[in-house]
Amino acid sequence: MEKQYGFGVLLLILFILLSACPSGSSPDYFMLNDPGDFKREAAFLSELLEDPDVLGPLSIAPAGAEARGTASIVIDFSVDTDASGPEGAAANAGGPKGIPISRTWLVPRADPLAGRANTTLAACAGGVETLIPLEELRPPYTALRVDGLSVEDPGYPLVREVRINLRAASPEKKKRSGREQRRIAEKIAALEGLLRDSPKPLVMEQPEILWIASAGDLMLGRGAEDILLKEGPEGIFGGTAALLAGADLALVNLEGAVSSRGTKAEKAYNFRFDPRTAPALKDAGIDAVLLANNHVFDYGETAFLDSLSHLQNTGINILGAGLNDTEAARPRAFRKGKTAVQVFGLASFPQERSGWDGLRVAAEADKPGLLHAGRKGNVEQLKAHLSRDEEEALDIVLFHGGDEWSRQPNASTRQLITDLIQQGADLIIGSHPHIVQGFEWVAGKPVFWSLGNYVFAGMDNTAGGDEGLFIRLGFAGSRMVYLEPYALTLSQNRTALAPQERVNNFYELSKALAPAPVK
Repeated sequence: MEKQYGFGVLLLILFILLSACPSGSSPDYFMLNDPGDFKREAAFLSELLEDPDVLGPLSIAPAGAEARGTASIVIDFSVDTDASGPEGAAANAGGPKGIPISRTWLVPRADPLAGRANTTLAACAGGVETLIPLEELRPPYTALRVDGLSVEDPGYPLVREVRINLRAASPEKKKRSGREQRRIAEKIAALEGLLRDSPKPLVMEQPEILWIASAGDLMLGRGAEDILLKEGPEGIFGGTAALLAGADLALVNLEGAVSSRGTKAEKAYNFRFDPRTAPALKDAGIDAVLLANNHVFDYGETAFLDSLSHLQNTGINILGAGLNDTEAARPRAFRKGKTAVQVFGLASFPQERSGWDGLRVAAEADKPGLLHAGRKGNVEQLKAHLSRDEEEALDIVLFHGGDEWSRQPNASTRQLITDLIQQGADLIIGSHPHIVQGFEWVAGKPVFWSLGNYVFAGMDNTAGGDEGLFIRLGFAGSRMVYLEPYALTLSQNRTALAPQERVNNFYELSKALAPAPVK
């Protein structure tokens, strides 16, 4: 471990060692009081204090050394709870004591398919929940909020801070001379300076969580655009409007062309929206839209190019489509703190019954279009941008494909998504089936196979098309640590939050996909 110490501190320590320790004197021994509960902290201190280049002949004494008189200095550990909670406020009423040596942010660990997103501080304190450091949280588990608070919120109560105090040992049958007491006191002061100035790798800063909000197919035709323009986001998105606005990154699949021009393609359904919907979507908090879908060319290339222009001019990022295949495969970049985010778009939907084939509008080197997995080279272009195994880089793929009206992904979709994850994708969010499919971990990464519909007039009384799923996800770097799903009810050209028990359908679909139960 690399150590950095102030030059003045080193001079002080050297002076104390030379003046207070006669030549040939025995080394000072340190006893770590109750190190069994503080293994990480004890290991850090042991390495620091046993470094001969720092403090000379120092060593860690075994337990009981204080009473036997073989320890000169004792290091006592204490634990402070976070002062924002009632227990912490009482514990710290007299002010913080000692030198902080570690700070750990604990989270309640849970099975994300158990249907819980929140717990209480009382349950955590009572041993009902399993608490672990956030940095140790790994799939197939996610964290729970505590009394509605996430780990990055002010007042989050599960913070464990270990402090140390140095004092002269008090042997049972040994009296020290005044000179010896002064020597130990001087050495304690030097050590306290060293410990305060030395790096604290175990003192963790408050975690930063990237919040992603996402929903499925957003189709603004059949009167929906009028509601958005007249009533604003709340009028059409209902209770999810606040979730979109509060997210760090809000993503949806936009089904149709943003244009008032073009010629209707020969297909069963054609959708296009007033160009004024682009700034309205931006005002709603939407950061990026997937255009790699089977409706972006409903009014031909003219309307497609209009869509690119209107959305880009508004500041909404376009995923999976562009003026050529290079642009369509390029990720859109976002950042929050240390976390760098790349968002991609990809299509893999089959030919429609009308005969219309999305492969005909796939982007090429000199042709505008969408990124389609069926065109040779498109997937490889996307893969070339993936970040691979970087812990603080998050790669998200919005995917439009699979079988419409199916409750499970087909084999080819599963194979494609698994390959993307093995190549570095960290999160997959699917659309196109028009109904909700389940969630599962694929090679340790979260995959939402289909979020169903978000806003889509004409889906009333269909077999699941009038339902949807809105997800709010919390990421620490490339790890999903919070999963908060919301069930939706679609009515004509509006959407609303459904009673929370309706999300059980999503959990049941997910459990049917899971290869094995979480233990």
